[in-house]
Amino acid sequence: MGVGVLPPQLARLGVVSIALLAAPPALGMQPCPDDSPAAVAAAIAELDAPLDPTDPDAYTRRIHRIQDRTLWCDGPNPAPALFRLFLRSRYGVPDARGTLTPLPEDPDLFEGALLALSRLPPEQVADGAAEGLGTGLVDLTWSKLRHDWLTPAAQGLSAAEQRWVADWQPPPALPTAVAPLVALVEQHPQAAVFALTTGGGSLAQEVVLPLQDNLLATFLAESASRPAVVRAVAGAVVDGQLGGPALSEALSRLPSPDPQTEAAIDRARAHLGSPPAWPPVRLPAVAPGRMPGLEAGSGEGLDPADFTSTASPSMLAGSGWLRLLLGGVGALGAIWVGARPRRRLAAPVFGLGLVVAVDGVLDLLQLAPATPPHPLFQFIARSTVALHPHPQHAGRVWLGGGSMRHTVLDRAPSVEVPRVAFLGASSMHGSHYVRAQTLPEQVRAHGVLIEPLHLGIGGTTSAGVASAGRAALELGSDALVVLYGHNEVAQFSRLALYRHTSAAQLRARLWLGRSATYRLLSGAMRQPPRAHAASTDLYRSTPPTRAEIRDLTGLAVDHLRQQLGSLLTQAADAGVPVVLVVPPTNLRFAHLQPFDTPGPGDAADLRALREDAEAAAQAGDAARARALLQAAIDRSASPRELVTPIREALVDLGTRHGATVLDGQAWMCAHAPDGVTPSGFFWDDVHPTAEGHRALARLVAPALERSLETAAP
Repeated sequence: MGVGVLPPQLARLGVVSIALLAAPPALGMQPCPDDSPAAVAAAIAELDAPLDPTDPDAYTRRIHRIQDRTLWCDGPNPAPALFRLFLRSRYGVPDARGTLTPLPEDPDLFEGALLALSRLPPEQVADGAAEGLGTGLVDLTWSKLRHDWLTPAAQGLSAAEQRWVADWQPPPALPTAVAPLVALVEQHPQAAVFALTTGGGSLAQEVVLPLQDNLLATFLAESASRPAVVRAVAGAVVDGQLGGPALSEALSRLPSPDPQTEAAIDRARAHLGSPPAWPPVRLPAVAPGRMPGLEAGSGEGLDPADFTSTASPSMLAGSGWLRLLLGGVGALGAIWVGARPRRRLAAPVFGLGLVVAVDGVLDLLQLAPATPPHPLFQFIARSTVALHPHPQHAGRVWLGGGSMRHTVLDRAPSVEVPRVAFLGASSMHGSHYVRAQTLPEQVRAHGVLIEPLHLGIGGTTSAGVASAGRAALELGSDALVVLYGHNEVAQFSRLALYRHTSAAQLRARLWLGRSATYRLLSGAMRQPPRAHAASTDLYRSTPPTRAEIRDLTGLAVDHLRQQLGSLLTQAADAGVPVVLVVPPTNLRFAHLQPFDTPGPGDAADLRALREDAEAAAQAGDAARARALLQAAIDRSASPRELVTPIREALVDLGTRHGATVLDGQAWMCAHAPDGVTPSGFFWDDVHPTAEGHRALARLVAPALERSLETAAP
């Protein structure tokens, strides 16, 4: 098949996404400069240059450079630089020893580079593949693997063992599948570039995952004489769902110098099972998250109002007014008791009443942070959002970058156009899609006149959502749209893997966090980093129990109620309406991690629930099929998707605070031919595709428009 001819697989990967790739750039009608070769060479040099972290506009300039018409003019081939930019942003982390300078992991950079490549002549893409993709991927993959998993896993080990992890470098002859990927791009440039995108199948992962497997296996074999390092790697394998056949083989060859190391190795081997050999690198026959024959419908005839509920806000029992009232009653009661025979009780009752009253006053006057300033745990990428003043422009601020969209804006909103903040985790962030394809921009494309603030944060918990929401209120937002819920239990259940966490201590901190006095004092005191004894393992060698996961799920629900409840209260006090979207799940694609011990949630139970759900779907009972698939998620050992207790908490919070609540799950499933799987709306178990974002926008846009009209003076 010749260069530029699309193979049959491409037709099955999503017509809409292919059209987006083939669309001309926004700047495509601008003329080329007079000295095109020099201008193209300068543009390529800028693409390859490091990003200045001190210049907030450098980020925006780099994104604009990717879209620049200059790259399509006569001159040197920009394809190698665009391939390198894709790798540097998609897989890069800070590492001075790497061959490629890393960039923030931002889809406006790495997906933007692929969009730019798709608009080049196929011959240029093919010619640039070897130079752009063939250099530096091993270094980038190892640096990211070490940065994301191995360095944190080794943080409690001895200094010598931490240096071993930090200094180890891959051997030059490590086997990789880079050459087959390059060959595929050279043979089918258009189809391969689309397959590299998230919507097309994330083809680079077909190279990166086996490469991670070989890197871990090689590192583990060379660390065999270091039991603590072996235990750290084994724990990271379970925590990060890492490895494959090479690592499984390496684990089977390791010595077991002590029972603790043997248990860690056995658990990692049990987690991996007997993985098959990695498949060859090839174009995907079906895009991820899709099921042929169940393509989502257009939604014609669906009324968003049927998936919308509103309620008047109710008085909250934890409000500052209530504490002030209770404290005042307690103090007056103490004075009354002082005149009675049991006067010895007067002093403590009066003191307690005074403390409660002062706590209420601190809340009412907003003298304390709305939530505790320190996150409950530290492994979340971003739990706080800060507004940074622009160094060159007074009155402008910037925020975000990487796991949050980089944004530069005026601190004061426009009086003509409502400013609306879109809050959440990766599903709101847009995951691996460029800004124009995400929910905020699609809501605006539906005719809602707004200035959207992209404040979704990939990987965060409700603490990050609430922090971003407070930043949005500080920026004068006229409304908030919240799409969140998947991460809370997913992140909290990870705590069961670690030695140095206690659900009881975290619950005590969470309970104390309701007190304004505690929040004020903890914010004034700097929290020192926790010190562990030398050579202390991070990971446990035993699997979590059902009771532990149940306890952590309850803690996650309490945490979400505290964080989002605080934000919704602040929004209500400021007169800012909130649209709360219960996030949808691609139920058939749920990641179900079974418990190791027999009982609810073990492999047999989860398999039976899935089989019963399929039988119900085939019988036309979509409601039962959805309920069974949700039950499987709720019973699993480490659910990544929305669990029922979180869903119920979201609906309850929205109802009590007077938010407009939208049922995203029911809305998406209503587009499915079988009422269960709207194929094409998700690229995995939880993250919407570009089509999915457009579908959600059809639900959000009318509700947001009504909220803005109702709130208008």
